[in-house]
Amino acid sequence: MMIIRLIILIALVSLLIFVYRKLTRSSNPTPQDTQQADAMRKCDHCGVHLPEAEACRHKQLYFCSPDHRQAYLEQHPDE
Repeated sequence: MMIIRLIILIALVSLLIFVYRKLTRSSNPTPQDTQQADAMRKCDHCGVHLPEAEACRHKQLYFCSPDHRQAYLEQHPDE
């Protein structure tokens, strides 16, 4: 009889801890949840995708590096 009471007590304490964590986690959003994802762009030379903030740009074109921008512009002089 004593073991059953102990098991019930452990289950209740575990349930209370679970509910407490669930409530406190939802009220405090993590910084990762509040940040918006950066738009992804495709390198017009090699096709690699990277965040727009990290891309090198020429007019409406995006590149993963200055070297790829230069290589693309040499291959396409009219751009």
